[in-house]
Amino acid sequence: MRFSLFIVIFFANLLFAGDSFAVDAPFVEGSIKMFSVLFIIVFLLVLLAWGLKRYGPVAKAKKALGLDILGQIALNTKASLALVRVGKSLLLIGVTYNSIVLIKDLSRDKFDDTISMVGMDDKHET
Repeated sequence: MRFSLFIVIFFANLLFAGDSFAVDAPFVEGSIKMFSVLFIIVFLLVLLAWGLKRYGPVAKAKKALGLDILGQIALNTKASLALVRVGKSLLLIGVTYNSIVLIKDLSRDKFDDTISMVGMDDKHET
């Protein structure tokens, strides 16, 4: 973030420097200003997109519904498993290119018990 702020300040300095550059060709100064303005506009658009993704209406809806992807693992190039929290329930879903299938609906207690049993089995095997 500090680096991007430095870049914006650098290009803003180039843009508003005016006659501080001793440039022989007038088109070089104009092109520097043009690219500076272009960079600042692109940076502001990226910043706006990030802000909308983070704090926009979709993020608010996800927070209100309690929808969150806890983890996802690829089985192959076209299929994966995902653990999704919806409210207080955990859903294990299979995701393919064509469909999404509910594999298991876990309550929070069952999930914690299953994770603790898996952890105990791993300790006994070593």
